[in-house]
Amino acid sequence: MMKLSYLWSMKHITITIFLLFSLAFTGVSQSFLLADDATTMVNGADVFQAGPSDTLQLITWLHLTNNSSNRMQVMMKKEEITMLPGGSSSICWAGYCYGPEIMVSIFPLTMLPGETVSGCFAHFGPNGCRGETVIRWTFFSESDPSDSMSVTVHYSTFPSALANLPDSPGSMGIAGPIPADNRIILRHSIPPGKEGRIELRNQAGQIVIDSGTIFLSGTVVFNSGELSSGIYFCTLVVDRKRVMTRKVPVYH
Repeated sequence: MMKLSYLWSMKHITITIFLLFSLAFTGVSQSFLLADDATTMVNGADVFQAGPSDTLQLITWLHLTNNSSNRMQVMMKKEEITMLPGGSSSICWAGYCYGPEIMVSIFPLTMLPGETVSGCFAHFGPNGCRGETVIRWTFFSESDPSDSMSVTVHYSTFPSALANLPDSPGSMGIAGPIPADNRIILRHSIPPGKEGRIELRNQAGQIVIDSGTIFLSGTVVFNSGELSSGIYFCTLVVDRKRVMTRKVPVYH
């Protein structure tokens, strides 16, 4: 009887400890949610982007949500895990775009509970370099840097001549004028059997003009006459994947 009683007590203690640990872990909530246009990411997720080496920038578009019940002051930082010689990266956060030498944003962004911010926060400029660059982008609480969410982006660049090959993802160029005034003229090339679209986004990451579905090669003209003066980003999307992005200044 004593042995049975002992075993029962040990079993009860084990279950109690397990429940306490479970409550402890479930009680700790992640303050951030991070997603791209396709899916919600796990913390530390790997993302792969590719584009021609002569593109001005490869831009990672992200959606960050304050998943907590508290108002938060959120910072952003970067870690250049591998960087091609001559390449550069920059943080655009809380209304400021920083130079390549700035590794952590100077100013935080205030995010209310449940608020989501979307935009082109992470920028990589290949500057003609070909190969792979790996950068980890992290969003964190100013008051508790350990409360964070990160994504590791693998940027692959290739010679722009590859855009003419059948298995290339496609290409897009600005035919004029630069800076744009009342119209933006874009030339595109998409492999046979694939479909694409060209999106024009503002600096907040919002789509302001969409080309609709496009095929093969041709020209797309955007009416920019009603847009506010400033910097915009044209992105070629092929089979729901961003192939390349080019910066377009608009001035009236």
